[in-house]
Amino acid sequence: MKLLNPSVRGSSAVLAGALLLGSLTACGGSSNQAAAEADTSMLTLAIDSDSGSFGYDPLRVSAAQRQFFEGLYESLMTLQPDGSAGPGLAEEFSYNADNTVMTLTLRDDVTFTDGSKLDAELVKANLDRRSDPALSAYSAVAKGGAQEITSVDVVSPTEVALTFAKPQPGFENNLTSTTGMIVGKDGVTDTASLAATPDGSGPYTLDPTTVKGSKYVFVKNEESSEASDFAFDKVVFSVVLDPQARANALVSGQADVAMLTSSTVDFAESKGSGVSQIGGTVNTMISFDKIGKTAPAFAEEKVRQAIQHAINRQALVDALHKGDIPAWNALPKDSAGFTEDLETEFAYDPEKAKSLLAEAGYPDGFEFTIIASAQTQTDLQAVQKDLAAVGITMNVKMAASTDEAFAAVATTPLGYSPLNWDNPVGVMYGVVLNGFTNVQKATDEELSAATAELAAAKDDAAAKTAATKLNTRLVESGWMIPLYEALVNQGYNTKKVAPVEFAGTNAYPLLSSYKPAS
Repeated sequence: MKLLNPSVRGSSAVLAGALLLGSLTACGGSSNQAAAEADTSMLTLAIDSDSGSFGYDPLRVSAAQRQFFEGLYESLMTLQPDGSAGPGLAEEFSYNADNTVMTLTLRDDVTFTDGSKLDAELVKANLDRRSDPALSAYSAVAKGGAQEITSVDVVSPTEVALTFAKPQPGFENNLTSTTGMIVGKDGVTDTASLAATPDGSGPYTLDPTTVKGSKYVFVKNEESSEASDFAFDKVVFSVVLDPQARANALVSGQADVAMLTSSTVDFAESKGSGVSQIGGTVNTMISFDKIGKTAPAFAEEKVRQAIQHAINRQALVDALHKGDIPAWNALPKDSAGFTEDLETEFAYDPEKAKSLLAEAGYPDGFEFTIIASAQTQTDLQAVQKDLAAVGITMNVKMAASTDEAFAAVATTPLGYSPLNWDNPVGVMYGVVLNGFTNVQKATDEELSAATAELAAAKDDAAAKTAATKLNTRLVESGWMIPLYEALVNQGYNTKKVAPVEFAGTNAYPLLSSYKPAS
């Protein structure tokens, strides 16, 4: 667990769990007095994207939307404050001798918003959806994935068995996020209904005052036995795309917690806000089109390598992201696969970039368009200048809507997104190889082999070897064009909210981890 206290930010000091808040009784006065003073009526979170843009089917999104969906749904296993997997809808699990069958024992006290009950048949119905290619959360466990589930079998009303194509020790970790979230009977029977109406058993339900795309209002689900673990009666997810506007919302009191960019941290702290931070997220340009369907030049690996050399990452960080880390590695600095060799091999070298472009058949460069958002615009404009210097014209077009931004994976050759590598195998199968960043269905044997090797690694040494191969190939192939490793910043109103805690190295705090200030 890596958690930076704002008072030591910049010193790179690592404080494990230093911000853990004691019980309310430890804050002075009697427990009754402290409880009476804590405001648990409502928590407003200013977030940087519309988590509900695809509706309320948790399987249509990735782990990055876990925090939003865990308000509405419960998972078979739950992410614990230390980052491990713990009981969820499944109170127990066990493996057979060769780790090819995992048996889950389900709770018998779970009711969904449609009135249906949790049982093994419902879990099977949910997991049998894994062949649907539209379900991002199931990319890694669907047919053909390295973590493929070959069958889901009902053992008894409260027991269900997952059979894998090959041994999968540790599979329970995959069930802690959206992959493990279970939809009620009505929702799984009529999945189209989930576009407008969630059907979960989570600690909150969706309030009618919700304004899709702008403000999502969750109110306590009195039918949920887990609701008591969540401190606030109402949670509002306020979608604020502009980073400065999110910081303004925090310091003005319109939001209690806000996702901050590094450029707004000093401003928020200067106004008295608290900031909790964690590393591990690499802001990366992602080659969506590796086969040249939308821009022929991107089919050439040397072109993608030329872009690697053309970008002055240190200048980008110095100008726009002070405190963050320039990145030539696809994986973060604390990753087992991190290697300083890439910092030399793909160092800023405009002449090398021009040479590679010429070798690829583009001596005069080429032109393409990238879709930007309020969050990415300034970074892309900086990259735009670097690329222009070697002859590449990158047109930066602001997304007119969230739909246009999401559609860019199919309409443009290059995108830009933060990637958290808390689970590299999950990211590779769920996002990179089979997921939404590869709608053109490109293949790379070395990437597939390195991912499979990492998934099968039996010890730390084997994992390090495989992760290094994976990291190196991601950069060498130009599938990933890393820019910088950002600290994830959660700003909070110190008078309303206790210091924000992260779950292990996961960049998104558990919704249950937000507690009122005493």
